[in-house]
This record gives sequence, structure tokens and C-alpha cells, in this order.
Amino acid sequence: MIKGPNKSNNYILQPVLKFIEQYKESGKTRLHMPGHKGAFGYDDDITEVSGADSLYTADGIIAESEQETAALFGARATYYSTEGSSQVIKAMCYLALQNFYKSVGDGSEMKLKTGKALAHPTIFATRNAHKSFIYASMLLGFRIKWLIPEEEYYLCKCLVSPKGLETAIKEYKEEREKDGSQTNIAGVYITSPDYLGNILDVKGLAEVAHKNGLILLCDNAHGSYLKFMEPDIHPITLGADLVSDSAHKTLPVLTGGAYLHVSADAPKGIEEDAKNAMLMFGSTSPSYMIMESLDAAPSRISPEKYREAAERLGKLKNRLREIFRERVGDSGPRIYGDEPLKLCVDMRACEVSAKVLADKLHERNIECEYSDPDFLVTMWTPFNEYPTDYDRFFEAITEVLPELLNQSEERDRKTKQTIGLKKICYNVPVALYQPYEMRFVPHEEMPVSEDLIGKVAADSVISCPPAVSPIVAGEVINEEIIKVLKYYGVKTIEIAKL
Repeated sequence: MIKGPNKSNNYILQPVLKFIEQYKESGKTRLHMPGHKGAFGYDDDITEVSGADSLYTADGIIAESEQETAALFGARATYYSTEGSSQVIKAMCYLALQNFYKSVGDGSEMKLKTGKALAHPTIFATRNAHKSFIYASMLLGFRIKWLIPEEEYYLCKCLVSPKGLETAIKEYKEEREKDGSQTNIAGVYITSPDYLGNILDVKGLAEVAHKNGLILLCDNAHGSYLKFMEPDIHPITLGADLVSDSAHKTLPVLTGGAYLHVSADAPKGIEEDAKNAMLMFGSTSPSYMIMESLDAAPSRISPEKYREAAERLGKLKNRLREIFRERVGDSGPRIYGDEPLKLCVDMRACEVSAKVLADKLHERNIECEYSDPDFLVTMWTPFNEYPTDYDRFFEAITEVLPELLNQSEERDRKTKQTIGLKKICYNVPVALYQPYEMRFVPHEEMPVSEDLIGKVAADSVISCPPAVSPIVAGEVINEEIIKVLKYYGVKTIEIAKL
């Protein structure tokens, strides 16, 4: 197993960690927050004492650390989040709106030709958006134009091509021109990779966005490590303007650590409000332990080890493909997705739920990232034990699957669940209202049933972020949506009392 360096080994690229170590060694009397005063093993947990810099007005050790990380990722600027990508996604939307308003002028110029106030800006977004993106719409008041999946519907998958984006933008502009309305697109928001390991054509999507004078925002929560693959397929490298990385998901960073990257080619000055944007959605008491891990990450990351892990996982995937093909043929499970360090098992052709498979692996002391009736998701990094973790997973899944596939009880259970779902052609429900218009509407929780058809959802339903929400706040529930909600085990939903 790869281990991180000893804290006292090297401080060249670790100014935050260096300060914390020196502060601990100084023996200072701690007459400041936090209340534990370094007891219980929490001595790394400090606050903005003299010399420690301040995350949202950084000009010292934190700024230095962020600059080192920006250089690692090839970004013009990188900013730390101690509250995950949820904070970063909202900040990206804020910056997109700021950029939009700057582009159309200010004061008296921010009027339509009719003299009316500028309409709410619109952000185009793939439907598999993290819930924090929808909450950003509620908080910031922008409209959402959904880009729907170009293939069959599944909860976590939303494949959108450059051609599809080009068509959507063209149709939207034509529609606005017919109405005499201003084209008010503030940007394009995508999720890549998605939860199932599908990677979009970020380069092509960026080219389409830029050709139309738009910036591209990318939720790259699961793909921080893509920078270290060969070739480098990180969204910043491929042309996205603003990128959210959940560093803690795939890098040696504490939970909650994330990055906001600004591309070298992003509109000039877009990062000027980045710190204020982050503060708007974050605590004024950020965790120094999380910042310490973000600070130390560059020295703990070995690109060679990440590529080696991807190669090892690729071999494991091929071994499983051969076993699946030999034992059950095309009617059995399949290895799914493009992401190098994610192994997903596609159970759609099986009469057994992937949730049951996850439960069986759990019984064998293997904890997976996610499962639903169709997919099992596992995430890997160089910090998985090799070959122990690889062999254990291979042996467990090749033992468990034949047992499950031969159990009629499990087959019957999933067969009953899947009736009708595969025939659904998912379309985005009719939106009577935008999410921000539902913020303060009275609502009530109701059980999912056919009685809800025609009612308006007061909140979004997303089983696991990021996912294709079957219904978003402001949309009208129809028969197909009820089937989807039942299939994914959603028992209740918030309904607007209009």
C-alpha cells in the first residue's frame, strides 16, 4: 500500500502543513478557538491565528498553497474549498452569472430594448446535475434549460454530445428571437465523469460553448485524478472554463476538500470574485485540517502510481469480462463505463438487482460506493492495497454472482420491479415554474402513487448525486415519473400546495 509522506519530511510544497507543525511545536497557550485547545488528538485543528492566513482573503500561506496546486493542474487559478464540491458548484454558478452581467453592461445598459429589466439569465445543464446546482438556481435566481440524455434513461447517466448541445443552443436562440426576447444564456454546465464512469466529450462541448460566446462549467467531482492519466483528460486541459474537483473522492485529501479551478483561457478577470463567491456559500470557520490535507496533496500524489492503478484496474476489468462471458454470456452482468479508476457492474441484462449484489459483497467485508437496481459502482485509487483488494474483489464477485443468478427468488424480485421501466422514453417533465420560484411555496410530503399525477413537485428528487433527477422543483408529475420513482425506491415526495 502507498503511504503518504511523514509530515516532517518535506515542507517545500506544504506551507500550510509547515505552519501548523511549527505552531504545535511552539508550545503557545491557546486562548483562541476551537474549544478543544488541541486535546483529544486534534492539535492540527487551528483557526485564523497570526500567520495562518485566512481562506477567503488569502495572501499568505494559503494563497501560496493554492498557487502550487494551480500549477499542478495547469489552471490559471485554483481555490480551496473545505465544504466539498457543493460549495464550489454554487460558486461556479455565481461566477457564470457575474461574467454574464459584465458582458451585457451595467446600470442603464442592463435593460431590454423594451425598457424592461433584464430577464433571469439561463444556464444550460445536463440533467444529471448535482443537487447543489439546483439549489444554486434557487439561491441565485437563474433559469435552467435542461439538456436531456441522448440515449436511454438511467438514473445516473446523461450523455450529451457537442452536436446535441449545438442544436439545443440554436433552437433556444430561435425560440427567443420569435418571442422578441433577449438571448440570456449565462453558460453551459456539465457533469463529467458521471457516477457510472461515463466521460463526455469535454473538448467538443467546450468548442461549441465558446463558439456561441458561452463559458463551460464542469462538475468533475469524480475526476480530479484524470489530470494524471496518459493522455491528460482533465476538463481544465480539455477546455472547460470553470471546474469543480472533489479532491477527497479520488486524491489523498480529507473528506470535504475540493478545488475550484479557473482555466488559463477563461474570460479575463472571472476569478476576481472567486473568493467572495466561495464565501457566499461557505462557513467563515473553514477547517484547517482539511486545508492541511489539500496543501499536502501535491507531494502525496504520484502520477505514475495513478497510472499504474488504472492499468491494474484495467486488467481486473478484463478478467471479469472474460469470466462473465464464459459463465453467462450476453445475458449476464457486464463491466461498464470509460473512467479509468471506476469499476461499474452493469446488471441490466440480469434478473437480479445490483443492490442485492452490493449486499452480498458487504457480507464479505467489501463496501462499494453505490448500487441501484441496475448498477454497482466501485471506486479505486493507488491507495487500495495491491494485490489484496483486487484479488478479494475478484474472488468475491465471481463467487457471489453465480449463486445470485441461480436464485429464482432474487430473479422474481427484480422482474417485478422492472416491469414497464425499460419501455419508458424519458422526457423532462413540463416545468410550470423554475426552481427559484418554489423556494417559499408551501408544500407537504406525500406518498408516491398515481394520485400525484398532475401535481407540482416542490423539491427535486435525486437518489445519489450527481444523478438525473426524475422530477425537479416546479415540474409537473406524470405517469412515467411515478414509474421511475417507484423503480428507484422513492417512497415520498414534497408536493407544492398551490
